[in-house]
Amino acid sequence: MLRDLESMPLDEQLAVRSARDRLLREFEDRLDIDTIDAVLDASWEHIDALARLKTHVPLLAERFARAQLWAVARMRGHRDGVPAVLFVDTHDAGRARMAKALFLQRAGAHGLALSAGTDPNSALDGAVRAVMEEVGIQTTDSFPKPYTEEILDAADMVVTFVGGHEVPVPDDAKHLVWDVRDPRERTPEELRAIRDQLRGLVDDLADRLGIPRQE
Repeated sequence: MLRDLESMPLDEQLAVRSARDRLLREFEDRLDIDTIDAVLDASWEHIDALARLKTHVPLLAERFARAQLWAVARMRGHRDGVPAVLFVDTHDAGRARMAKALFLQRAGAHGLALSAGTDPNSALDGAVRAVMEEVGIQTTDSFPKPYTEEILDAADMVVTFVGGHEVPVPDDAKHLVWDVRDPRERTPEELRAIRDQLRGLVDDLADRLGIPRQE
C-alpha cells in the first residue's frame, strides 16, 4: 500500500483508497499491485507538490496515475489495438490541450491522446475554453501535466510545437512539429483561427494513422 498513508488526514486516506481501488479494477489484468501502488504513490506526491488548491489533489493525482499506468502497460506489451498520440508543449495550457481535445473528438474510440508540458504550470485560459465549447468540446476537466519517459516511450506519435521547449523524443519514435501560434493573449478571432488550424492538422494526422472518420 502507499507509504505514509496513515499520516494523511482521514479524508485524504479515503480518497487514496478509493483511487487505488478504481485503478486496481482497471489495470489488474495488465499490471501487478506493486506497480499500481508505486505509480499512484509517485503521482500523488508529484501533484501534491504542484497543486495550488489541495482539494483538487485526489482527482488530479488519480488522473495522472491513470495516464502513467496506461503508458507502463503499453510498454509491457498491452497495446490495446489503437494508436496513441502525445501532444507536448511548454505549459500544457494551450496548443497541446486543444490538439488533444480535437483529436479525441475526431478519433472517438479509435484513438487515444494525451497532452503534457515541459513546464506544466498554467491553467487553460477562459477564452480558449470558450472557443472550444463553440465546437462542442468541454475542457473543464483538463489540467496541466508533465511528460514522462514512460508516456513518451508508449506513444505511437509525439507532436510538439514551434516555439515550445525541446523534448527528448525517443530515436525510434514518430515525431511531428506543428507550426501553430501560441494561443496566449489572443483575440477570440485569433483563437478560432488557431483552433481551426489545429483541427486541420489533427484530421490529417488521424487519416495518416488510419483512424476512420466518425459518422
